[in-house]
This record gives sequence, C-alpha cells and structure tokens, in this order.
Amino acid sequence: MNIVRKLPRIALLLAILLIVWFAIAMFGAKFGVIDKLFAFGTMTAAIGSMAAMVIAGIALIALLVALLVKPRQGILAALVALLIPAAVLLGFNQLRATAGSVPFIYDITTNTADAPQFSDAMVKARANDGANDLLDFNRPLGEYEKWADQEGLTGITAAQLIADGYPDLKTLNTSDSVEDAMSAVQSAMEMRGFDNVKTYKDEGIVEGTDEVFWYGFLDDVVVRVRETEEGTAIDFRSTSRLGTSDLGVNAKRIADLRKAVEDRLTAMERKPEAVLEETPDTEESAEDGAEDSDGEPAAAPAQN
Repeated sequence: MNIVRKLPRIALLLAILLIVWFAIAMFGAKFGVIDKLFAFGTMTAAIGSMAAMVIAGIALIALLVALLVKPRQGILAALVALLIPAAVLLGFNQLRATAGSVPFIYDITTNTADAPQFSDAMVKARANDGANDLLDFNRPLGEYEKWADQEGLTGITAAQLIADGYPDLKTLNTSDSVEDAMSAVQSAMEMRGFDNVKTYKDEGIVEGTDEVFWYGFLDDVVVRVRETEEGTAIDFRSTSRLGTSDLGVNAKRIADLRKAVEDRLTAMERKPEAVLEETPDTEESAEDGAEDSDGEPAAAPAQN
C-alpha cells in the first residue's frame, strides 16, 4: 500500500529523469561528447519516445490512485508527471508530421540546373567531418546509398522534390552590382550568426556554416553571385552535414537568408536617394544664413 501511495512521486521523478535524459542527449551531442546521430536517432527518437510512453502510463495510473485512494494525496505530482511525457509525445508527433510534409532530402538550392558549388576548403572540411555527399540534383536518388531502399524515391531526383516541395525557392535577380550583392550576402550571413563566413571574389561565392542549437547539427551554406545584363543573379544552397531528412530547415534558412539579402540591397538603393533629398534643405539653410548676415541682425533673445 505504501508503494501505491508513493506512485505519484515516483511518476514525477521518472518524468524529471526523462527531461534530464533528453538534455544529456541534446547537449552531449552539441558539445561533441556523444555522437550526434546516436543522440538524436537512438537516445531521443527511439529510447526517449518509448520511455515517454511508459512514464505516461505510470503517471496515468498514479493520477487515478491519487484521485481514488484516500487520503487522495499527490494529485498535482501525478498530473505534472503525466503532462511532461504527454508534451514529449506530442512533440514527436509534430516532428513526424513535419518529416512527412517536406522533401526527404538534406541538400536544397534555388537553382537545381546549375547549383552553387562550395569552395575546396569547405569540401575538405565536410570530408574531414564525415559529412553527407553533396547531391547532383538531377541524379536519381536511388543511385545514392541513403535512398537505395526508399520506395517511391529511387527514380526521383532531388530537383523534382525541390520543385514540388518548395516552389517559391527561386534565384534572386537584382539590378545591383556584383560587389554590392556579395557585400549584402556576407552581411546577412554574419548577422545571422553563421560561422567561418568567407567571401571568394574570384569565384563569386560567399559561404559559411550554421549550427543548429539543438544537438549542434551543422549545415553549410553557399551563395553564388553572377553578373547579368540586368545586374546580378544570386543563387543559394544549404546542405546538412548529417542525416537524411533536414525537416525543412535548409529551405527555411534559404528563404530567410534570401529575404535578408534582398532587404539589404533595397536599403543600399535608398541611401543615395535620402542624401539627395536632404541636399536642397541644406542649401536653403546656407542661403538663409547668408541673407541673415547681409541683412538686419537677428533679434537678441529676450532676457528675464
């Protein structure tokens, strides 16, 4: 009977340990103590989800005990113990829904026919980290080991998935110079906290690495700027170093970065106009001052 009465507290303790378990997985991976894929795939998705279901069951029983068995103690503890794993399971369901709603790939670009390419230094860094292959967007996914057993995807290309899943991801065409465009790209990357942002003027690219807060997953980003008759064409590419599905993160990053670059270029265009608008006022002020000096002196301020 004592065990039954203690059940709400036991359930609460297990729920707290579940949180600790997830924290160990997330931050252990982030700081390199635990392998990232093991932390996310095994510790979190596999063990964590099973543990959440078991603890939710225990907490539900504990809540019933607290409500039905006199002296009806531990109701709050049992309720909190139930809410924690319930929230975890809800999060997993949302994660599955997201994974099913976005293309099952990890490499995204605005130009699948002629994708921006990373520098040799970035390619080497990715190889040293055991990163994913950089995709040929027009090669059937079935020719890659990651998708060889994925029914329905073996004959599909990444270009097709991107066109269907992210129809709004397009090349950014502007009337700005290559220099201004590259400056805007570098500024946008740095403002968003990208690491190792580097500009290669000869190649016309700016690249950097973005670290996802949870688990410390690294995604590499390259932006290519090319001169056109109208100005410049700016293409974006974002690719995950690990995993198969990026859960839509790369496409979201590209859309955000594209908007940031566009805003910066618009601000650059407005600056000279603002200066021109201010010039007449300045000239008028100078003329007024000259008239005052040639005409009657200005009235002295009133004294109390």
